[in-house]
Amino acid sequence: MEPIFALDIGTRMVMGLVMTKSKEQGYEILASAHTEHRQRAMYDGQVHDVDEVALAVIKVKEILEKKLSKPLKQVAVAAAGRALRTEIAIAERKEPFPVRWEREEVLGLELEAVHQALRQLQSSTSDDSQSYHCVGYNPIARWNEGEEIANLIGQRGKEAKVSVIATFLPRTVVDGLLAVLGRVGLEMTSLTLEPIAAGQAAIPLNMRRLNLALVDIGAGTADIALTRNGSFFAYGMVPMAGDEVTEAICSHYLLDFKVGEKAKRELNKRNQLNFTDFLGARVIVKKEEVLTIIKPVVGKLAESISREILNLNNEVPQAIILIGGGSLTPMLSEMLAETLEIPQNRVGIQVRERLGDIFGEKSLKGPESVTPIGIGIAALEGNGLQYYTVAVNSMPVPIFELQLTTVAEALLAAGIQPRSFFGKPGLALTFEWNGEMRVIKGTLGSPAQLSVNCKPGKIDQALRAGDEIAFIPGEPGKDAQACFEEVLPSEKVKWIFWNGQREIYVPQVFVDHHLVCKTDQILDGYKITYISNDDLSNLLKQKGHNLPEKEELTIRVNGDIYAFDLNHKILLNGTEIAGNCEIQEGDSIEVRTMQIKVGELELQPKSLSFFVNGIELEYPPQETIITFRGRPLSRDEPLKDGMELRVDGYKQMPILSDLLPYVKFPGPMLPGSTLKLSVNGQMAEFTTVLHPGDRLIAAWE
Repeated sequence: MEPIFALDIGTRMVMGLVMTKSKEQGYEILASAHTEHRQRAMYDGQVHDVDEVALAVIKVKEILEKKLSKPLKQVAVAAAGRALRTEIAIAERKEPFPVRWEREEVLGLELEAVHQALRQLQSSTSDDSQSYHCVGYNPIARWNEGEEIANLIGQRGKEAKVSVIATFLPRTVVDGLLAVLGRVGLEMTSLTLEPIAAGQAAIPLNMRRLNLALVDIGAGTADIALTRNGSFFAYGMVPMAGDEVTEAICSHYLLDFKVGEKAKRELNKRNQLNFTDFLGARVIVKKEEVLTIIKPVVGKLAESISREILNLNNEVPQAIILIGGGSLTPMLSEMLAETLEIPQNRVGIQVRERLGDIFGEKSLKGPESVTPIGIGIAALEGNGLQYYTVAVNSMPVPIFELQLTTVAEALLAAGIQPRSFFGKPGLALTFEWNGEMRVIKGTLGSPAQLSVNCKPGKIDQALRAGDEIAFIPGEPGKDAQACFEEVLPSEKVKWIFWNGQREIYVPQVFVDHHLVCKTDQILDGYKITYISNDDLSNLLKQKGHNLPEKEELTIRVNGDIYAFDLNHKILLNGTEIAGNCEIQEGDSIEVRTMQIKVGELELQPKSLSFFVNGIELEYPPQETIITFRGRPLSRDEPLKDGMELRVDGYKQMPILSDLLPYVKFPGPMLPGSTLKLSVNGQMAEFTTVLHPGDRLIAAWE
């Protein structure tokens, strides 16, 4: 097997090694090299200064090339464990009519679900500008017509749905690594995650059945991986590590960061430290003093790691395994044991020297070498994300092959929307026709045009490194359109006579009770009423008649209700007909309705009632006056439904002298008598106007 160049680009140090797999011995390290960044160019595993990181990488690369006497072109690397994100998302598609779900539609639906997962991921992150590489996905469930089904392809229905689990890496992490490697002429062939790589080397397969916590403590982050039942089941990260301890020393003694880092490392070797502070003063301190200064920070780091372990594991694991340069931080293992309340001997540091099946390069030692060894093992065993580049419309696209990569996945990685893979069908036109729902379909969309290496390609075609894809998005179908004359049945125009007048009889179309023209466009959701010109019933509808055999006419007279039954007659060509019938060209139709005239009611006004000398007196009407809304009506005026008539017997109210002829005086008029008049107890005159119910006194005195 060809040797692999494994590179661990850490926050503080860059370490590289070349190793190969041997059937007899296991893994052999052929050469190793490491160097520190000249200045802080990495933060929390993220490249911040490409050129500065590239200087460290090229130094390691040149040392290895010199040791091996051959150039190195390809490399396996690892991304920070905090970077990997997974999302579960669902996509569905609905059609107005049942369709058969073919492979292309199902694939498009899966990719739409992946795109939805990406939208969910972006909406859940605080940084709106962050973007991600999809490094793979797997369908986990499918539904047809609401029923879960093993395979959608070939099924028939109106509604399909798929659920996928998609895996993403931030583009900034991957692009930062690619930028550094591009500076030094290296091609990335494998990408793994740091906690996965560390676990490959630090915990043998047969030990993963135990509940163990692996903590890779670097300079900026502490990556956590947990094992149980033979595999790693959870990953986590704490955003603090060895740099926090170094900064505490630098802050207290006013040191340059490199000086503080050197002082921290000497805590495990010397009882007394001497260094020069930033102002040039020589400082000599005992180890115990420095330990007192860093103890709060180490305690905080131990608490953060313990909290994350318990959060991921839901209980205290059987043991804690520490790796990485930060694992050598004084007091850390003791504080972890104390915080988790486990025996001190259950917290240990894993070093290269205790790794089984790792041979060669004896100078490579310590816990910081475990992760680069794991990167090499992951690449040799094919457990990393295989990386290569393809071109989409001449733009290079990085591909991470968690599964067989297809054209569709490359298009997705290039930022092309899944909906453009297949032209969307045009929208259907839905409307109601005399209460019945009707649908006119839009046209089908055209599929995208694509080629792979200048040859016709398929959306599910597998890709190889260097393939070139040319993609022209699919054109959506046209929305359905129609005017009324396109859906009207073919009926002949007829000339008829209606109540003696010759006129044309044609079909009529209404939308929401408004008459429309046959050349008007039908809009989605219209409720259309179509009245044909075939029979008498439709003719009467067009004329606004809905003639039963009898119709009730209701009027009011001085507030009292009067109801009458009116009879109708329909004559077709002079002959009375009782039901519906077909209308032919030239037919004569008459509608005759019985009428009631005002005079036929024989309305009489009522008398006015007064009390004269205690006796009720009826004052007879002087004439008959019938009005409607203040307008006088003649006896020949026809009645109409809803009329409110008023019948009066007087043009004006009577005066007192009008009633005197009807009054019976008590006793004769004696000589010298005077006529005394009063109305309702008040003195009155002959011209006093009276009102119904008034009480009058008329007597001789």
